[in-house]
This record gives sequence, structure tokens and C-alpha cells, in this order.
Amino acid sequence: MDKILTFMKRNYKLILAVVLLAGVFLAFRQQSIANDKADAIQTGVYRVIQYAHYHPATVNNDFSEKVFKEFLDDLDPSKRYLLQSDWDTLSIYKDSIDNEIRDGRIDFYKKAYKIIQKRQKESITYIDGILDKGFDFDKDETLNIDYKKIKPAQNKAELIERWRKYLKFNTLSRLYDKIKEQEKKQKKDSTFKPKTRKELAQEALKATKKTIKTYIDALDDMENMDYFSMYMNVITLQNDPHTNYFSPQGKERFDTSMSGSFEGIGARLQKEGDYVKIIEVIAGGPAWKEGELKVGDIIQKVGQGDDEPVDILGMRLSKVVKLIKGPKGTVVKLIVKRVDGSIETIPITRDKVELEETFAKSLLIKDKKDTFGYIYLPKFYINFNDRNQRSAATDIKKELEKLKVQKVKGIVLDLRNNGGGSLSTVIDIAGYFIDKGPVVQVRDKKNDIEVLKDQDKAQIYGGNVVVLINELSASASEILAAALQDYNRAIIIGGNSYGKGTVQNLIELTRVEGDKFGDLGALKWTTKKFYRINGGSTQRKGVVPDIKLPDNYMYLDIREKDEPTALAWDKIRKAHYKTYKIADKENIVPKEQQRIDTTALFLHLKEKARWIADNKKDHTIYLKLDRYIADLKKDEKIGKRFDSLTKFQSKFNIQSLPADLAAKKQDTIFKSKRDKWIKAIKKDPYISEAVKVLKKELAQ
Repeated sequence: MDKILTFMKRNYKLILAVVLLAGVFLAFRQQSIANDKADAIQTGVYRVIQYAHYHPATVNNDFSEKVFKEFLDDLDPSKRYLLQSDWDTLSIYKDSIDNEIRDGRIDFYKKAYKIIQKRQKESITYIDGILDKGFDFDKDETLNIDYKKIKPAQNKAELIERWRKYLKFNTLSRLYDKIKEQEKKQKKDSTFKPKTRKELAQEALKATKKTIKTYIDALDDMENMDYFSMYMNVITLQNDPHTNYFSPQGKERFDTSMSGSFEGIGARLQKEGDYVKIIEVIAGGPAWKEGELKVGDIIQKVGQGDDEPVDILGMRLSKVVKLIKGPKGTVVKLIVKRVDGSIETIPITRDKVELEETFAKSLLIKDKKDTFGYIYLPKFYINFNDRNQRSAATDIKKELEKLKVQKVKGIVLDLRNNGGGSLSTVIDIAGYFIDKGPVVQVRDKKNDIEVLKDQDKAQIYGGNVVVLINELSASASEILAAALQDYNRAIIIGGNSYGKGTVQNLIELTRVEGDKFGDLGALKWTTKKFYRINGGSTQRKGVVPDIKLPDNYMYLDIREKDEPTALAWDKIRKAHYKTYKIADKENIVPKEQQRIDTTALFLHLKEKARWIADNKKDHTIYLKLDRYIADLKKDEKIGKRFDSLTKFQSKFNIQSLPADLAAKKQDTIFKSKRDKWIKAIKKDPYISEAVKVLKKELAQ
């Protein structure tokens, strides 16, 4: 699981623009030197980066050493598989990976893959043996989780000991949860008969065995291409944090994340033993509409239309998903085992499935005197395969028009945690708030500068605007926030944004290497840097808010500047534009900042942020039950100092727009989701602060 999480973290970073090229690489396609699919992928990636990356890394011995270490760290992030002898065996490649890349060979990868496969199979025997023995929770010992500083195990005995401590910690954590749960039951019910700690420990061990079985299944579900994708991304990330390789499946997931939709049945799946279990039926999807498929159903066979169903016993989850997905209008038959043991055949007509949580949505925020609008935009989504489908720009336009009908006195645009997306949607959305003019500047590797402009004079909303950002607002979010800040069109509040000032393109590698080996996946690589219309780059520095609000992220090393391969900050000439007089920053900002800096709530938030950062430096876990409980209680005691933060309740009246109220009456799931969202908004002090700033603008 550690390996999968590390791979996902490194492989799916914050994303900005993706623009498919129309043949620019035909000019440098050469006779392929590849012997197989993996060779072809590496060769294609190398050619594109060397030819077209904004600032390609120098591929030399230093490059080789970094790839060598980082790939082995990614293969075994928690140092529970590879021995020091494995590192020593592979060290013959440490200085030659650069030569392999140029020659179209992957000898290092093949050898490393063979070794990790062997060690993973061996680990299953360690795990079974350790769990069969159980654990002594009275033994005083600790687990060090500072994996970056832990060296590979010297021998198998040391490796087994690491597994023992890891599995003991997993079981100890479950035992503690069971103890806490039992204490709650005793308080509520005086007749409740508690179990002994020994009995609870046996239950916890049983739960660990079940979880580890799921972990092993997930590990087994990873194919050669999954590991090779990991390897390719170690190579691509040496150039900058946003140059990534996507396997064919990864490309499909990327497209889904960018568009917020796919064609299938609308269900989330999870491996359950040799079969696959339904863990969610997505509201509004075809399976949800037809109503036969239920959470908990176990899929045993999958059939296409009238064809004979295929038994999926032991099949990889990725292959089962591929069987179930398909074009809109086609029929898939699922033979499922119900919770009650009955077997049923469920035909489902595939259709477009929209992931509603990825789309823009709005609310009304009222007090006794005024009504304000609130728009939440989780990402700048677009369907690159069908530009006529909904996008962030079309949805934001609709939400703005709905809010204008309600005669709102100002709008809060929430871009917190928005990692970016399509560049074209940013230009459109910025244009909704200005008459006409430049939005962002981009510079390519030849130092040619292009000013991207909103050409439409129509301004959809001309009222007061406050934009909320934080440390995870990146790329497209930063372009929009920076443009509205430079135009003096909005007041920006929150935390300093992420600092991603680079532009990426995407190309399918078959266009570079041909289709001899089938689908080679795609490469997303950095081609340009973008700059604010005032000439400054957001790269590394991000967007500095007009009014700073403390949050949990403020002391954590999670921004672009903390990435070792991040490109440098610089600036270019200023674009030609005229500022607005809507946001009266000179009068509002200093007074509001002073008020916030002396407000107990935000002083408390700042204190919590410091505690979170300090707590992350503690890498020791106690494996003796009493010490483990004492350590957790110490943290709980400190954490209780911040309980008041969770009790915040907005004094504003927050409600759905009329159109959404009508939808709530017709759709109970939609109603449930919106009601939960409104409840969360009421507990969010940042949104309340944004509305207070809007009220200050009205008072000027």
C-alpha cells in the first residue's frame, strides 16, 4: 500500500493546461530503436523531452544516480522489501542509466523489477508467519517511521523484524479503536458486558489479517506496466515536478479527471478475494437509474450484450474495470452474488457518467440586509475529446447568471484546493469579470512571449468579488486569482498559493514512436512558463493574497518551492491593461488584516498550524499498549485546545438557489449531498470572512 500511495502522490501532481499537438513531432520521428513496448516508451519520452521540454535536465552520471536511488525508494518506500544486497547488486547500473536511456535499453528496470517481484512473494510468507504468532502488547518497543532516513535491511532477519513491528502497529491501532469503542458503549449502557483486552486483541488481529489480505491482493493487482510507469515518472520528474508519463490506463484516468465524466455504468469497485465488490453506486449514473445493482454485490461474471459472460475469478481489478466500461448505449451483463447469497444477472445499458463532485456549484449567503453569492470551483475541467460537453467555463457562466437573477451584492469565488486544469477555461472565466484584455502571458523555450487575451467585450458580472485561495490553489487557479488581483477586480484572501507557473502539453507516444507495439500511453511535459499580466511569475512564489488568513497548511513544505526540480522564478515585461476601481483595497485591506490578526479564532488557527507542523516531525510510534495509549492521550489533550475551531457556526443564512431547491424535491440523493455541503459551509470560517470583506466593500 505504501508503494501504491507513493506512486499516486508522485504521479498525479497539480495539473495545468493540456493541449494536444497536431503533428509537431512528425518532423523528428525517427526509425525506432526499440525492441519491445517498454523500450519504445522510454525512447519516445526521451526524444520528446530533449526536443521540446522548456528546460530539459542534463542526462549524465548525476542524473543516473538520482534515478537509481529514487526508483528504488519508490519501489520500497517503507524499506520492508529490498535488502542492502539488492541495492548492491543493482548498483552496477548507478552510473549507466543515462547511457541506457540514450541507447533505448531498460536493463536496470528489468533487473529491479525481477528483484522486487521476488521479494514481494517472499514477504507473504513473513506476513503469514508473523500474524500466526500474534503480538505481545506489553513489550516495550518502538517503530521508526522516518523512512527517508532508514537504510535497507542488512539481512532477512532484520527485514522480518521490520514487518513484525509494522504489523504490530497496525493491530495495536485497531486494538486501541476497539478499546475506545467499548468504553463509549459502557458509558451509554450500564448493562453492557465488556470484553477482555485479550479478546479485543484477537479481534484486532483478525481485522489486520483481513486488511493485509486486501493489501496483498492490491499488490498482486499491479502489473509490469504499473511498475514501469513508476520508473518512467522517476525519469520524467528529474526535469520538473509536472512532466509525467501516463500509461494507457493512466491516460484514461487523466482524461476522466479533466472532464469529470466517463462512459460506463457508474459504480466504484474494490477487489474482494477472487472477485470484485460494488462499494458505491454513483448517483445519477446508469446503474443508479436502473436501480438493480446494490452496494455489497459481488461481481462473479461479466458479459457483453448477448455474449457468454466471462468468469472474473482471480482477474486483476484493472481488467474487470475494462470489461465493465464501454461506449454509451451498449449493454453489459453483471452476474452478481447478493448479500443474502442469491445469484442474479443484471443487464445495464452504459451511459455517460458525470462525477458531480468535480463540477462548479453555488449557494446564496444572506444576512438581514444583503444577499451574496458563493461559487465553489474544484478544478478547471474540460472534455478535450468533445469540446461541446460541459466545462468549468460553461458551468461558471451558468452559476453567475443564476446569481445575477438573485441580485446578489457580491460574489465569493472559492478556489481553495483547486489544482488547476484547462488553460482555455481560465481565459473564458477571467473574461466574465472584465470587459476585455490580457489574462496571462506565456513564454516558450525560445523566449518568445505570447499574451493570451479575453477577446469578448461582454462582462457577465461587474460587481464586487472576493477570491479565496490557499496553499493548494495551483496553476490555473493562480492565473485567475493573479489576473483579478492585477486588474484590481477582486480582493484575494486566504493563504499563499502553490506556486506552479508552468504550462504543460500532452502527446500520445504512438505519434512519436509509431504503433508497432500498440498503445504506448502519453507524455505530459513542460513547454512554457506563464506570467502575470504585471510581468511577474507565479512560479515558486505563487499568488500572495491581499488579506492573509492562517490555515493548517501554512507551515508545511507542500508548495512548488519545496520540490527539488522546480523551475526558477523570473519576470518579463508588463502587459498593457487598465485597472478597475471595484475593489477598494487601499481602505479595506489594512483594516481587515489588522482585525483578522487580532481575532481569537485566527490566532488559534495559527497555533494549530504550528502544532501540526511540529507533530509531523515526530517519527516514533510506541508499540507497548500503555505507552501507545499515553502518547495518543497526550496528543488528544493538546488537540482539545483546538476543539473550539470545530464549533464555529456562521451567523449568515446559507441556502440553495431556487433551481437547486427544485432539484432537491425530485432527487433525494442530490438533496442529501447538498444539505451536507451547506452544513460544511456553515462551519467554514474562511467563507464567512470572505463575505465580511464583501460587506466592507459595500460600505465604502
